[in-house]
Amino acid sequence: MALRDVLRTRLALRIYLVGLAQFAVVAAGFIALLEINRPKGFPHEHQVRFFHEMITREIDRPRELQGVLDLMQRELHASVTVVDPDGAVFATNAPGAPRCMPLRPWKLLEDRPPPPPCHVKPVRFPDGREGRIEQFAPHRPPGPPITGPRLITMVLVVVGISSWLLARTLTRPLRRLSSAARAFGGGDLKARAALPNRDELGDVSRAFDEMAERVTELLRAERELLANVSHELRTPLSRIRMALALVSEAEGDVAVAREMLGEIAGDLDELERLISDVLTAARLDLEDVESHAGIPPLRRERVDVHELLTHAASRFRAAHPERTLRVDVPANLPSVDADPVLLRRVFDNLLENAHKYTDKASEAVELVARAGEDITVEVIDKGIGIAAEDLSRVFRPFFRADKSRTRATGGLGLGLPLAKRIVDAHGGKIELVSAPNEGTRARVRLPIAHLPSA
Repeated sequence: MALRDVLRTRLALRIYLVGLAQFAVVAAGFIALLEINRPKGFPHEHQVRFFHEMITREIDRPRELQGVLDLMQRELHASVTVVDPDGAVFATNAPGAPRCMPLRPWKLLEDRPPPPPCHVKPVRFPDGREGRIEQFAPHRPPGPPITGPRLITMVLVVVGISSWLLARTLTRPLRRLSSAARAFGGGDLKARAALPNRDELGDVSRAFDEMAERVTELLRAERELLANVSHELRTPLSRIRMALALVSEAEGDVAVAREMLGEIAGDLDELERLISDVLTAARLDLEDVESHAGIPPLRRERVDVHELLTHAASRFRAAHPERTLRVDVPANLPSVDADPVLLRRVFDNLLENAHKYTDKASEAVELVARAGEDITVEVIDKGIGIAAEDLSRVFRPFFRADKSRTRATGGLGLGLPLAKRIVDAHGGKIELVSAPNEGTRARVRLPIAHLPSA
């Protein structure tokens, strides 16, 4: 992952910065250890050079040489040892002082004080061979020794605390998220993570909560659908049972029997329509699923919109001869790729709604179609209309804007939801424009089939 990609993610950036901080602590500790044991406190360079020249000049006179070394002890507070070419001490102003050893960084990690820092300079003896001058730093007041293991321990403590704090910031929200997921999976539909984090963990939490809300809404809708379907099935079944009881009690009264059989036929039509609507809704829900559980998918074919709307108008006029239907559908409308059976139900439902919610028999219903970037079909009525607060809910199953209307005049509340799902399945859009006592305009837009006909 590139650095710029890491910086774009807040959680990764936090981990990255903690790692950098830990590396900085380790580096600072090692540098501090080197700094503590670095040779320092030597006299100025010109002083050292002056005394070294004096030592070189007096190298063949031991008494004068010792005087120079004693002078360095008094003036510079430095311990100086002259070593001959064979490595033996030739002269010193600090008997018993340690020998000068080269400083090795890895030796700093040993659990013992490092040798005192020193400065080494070569010196030539009268016989031509080369010895050296070992000069130790001036004496410093003793302080608490900081050895390698102790410094490493301090660094590990700092790194461990920072790592623990980072792990805590990650594990706490993850535990909270996993607890919410287990609770929701166990049936607690109110379980939510609700993490306040503004990083990727917060994004996961919000995505989980949104998913839980959608699942809860789906389960609630399914339960509501099951309850409503059960209620809608029970009512016509009860009427059928009652009608059959009346027929059995008629004792040969043909007129009563014929009337009851007509009501039974109407109730059976209602049951068939309800079952058909529920199965069609299930069929659309499974359209994008590989296994349709025995329900056939959309049967798309090239559909002549003019012919489809003309037949819809004919069916409407046959069912409601008392209602005037004005049709304005051009004959040259483009075709669409659609399931003709389902698309026919859309316009049948819209026309049926326009009729049911137009109380005055003298008011006409209009069916208008136009072609542009897509095909627009409108069903217009001058009926009771829909209140603004109900427009957003008319596409919910079993919702009826006018609760006072009966089943016979108000329908089951499945027509518009089913029409929307069919139009959505065909890649189109449906919308309603309405106002109370001013009527309703139902507008359907369908994409045009651009491929040539087979």
